[in-house]
Amino acid sequence: MDFPKINVSSKADIQYITQTWRKALFDKLERQYGKNDPKRIQQVQHLLDQWLENMIAMASSNIDINGIPYNQALINEDFEPLDESLGKRLQQQQLKVEELTLKVAERRKRVPEQVKMLLDDAIRRQSALSDRIEFEPDSVEEIEKEKARTEQELEKDCFLKYNPSGRGAGSRGRNPTLNPVS
Repeated sequence: MDFPKINVSSKADIQYITQTWRKALFDKLERQYGKNDPKRIQQVQHLLDQWLENMIAMASSNIDINGIPYNQALINEDFEPLDESLGKRLQQQQLKVEELTLKVAERRKRVPEQVKMLLDDAIRRQSALSDRIEFEPDSVEEIEKEKARTEQELEKDCFLKYNPSGRGAGSRGRNPTLNPVS
């Protein structure tokens, strides 16, 4: 049968309980036998101390000090009192960390496959597009023709920019020379 653990806030609480029991036992011993035989009283006190230590040792598995098992708390330094709401938040955060770790592991499995599919698709599209585009002109003459056509279009664009009405330079008093567009 599992019983709930006894939770105390400090080692001093256990020491206080132990000292209270010890005082009660020794007071009872003194009332019972008086101070007649100090040697016998000292032997009985020693036996009562051992009994009390054994009782605490047997109960120690069911005692927590600030949420830390009794034996560990005695070995370690003093602890701040346990904040139960903070402990619950800590547990929630640990669960969240575990969930996120699982998500990351899952994505590490899935994402490389998705990246490979996307790269394959991009390469396929790029190669299909490159099949439709000619990268080298057939001759130098075609390059010259394309250059002349582009220059004419630029001159026309500049002329229209500086002469939106298209009537010539004299209508607005501007210089008819073409200035490159900045």
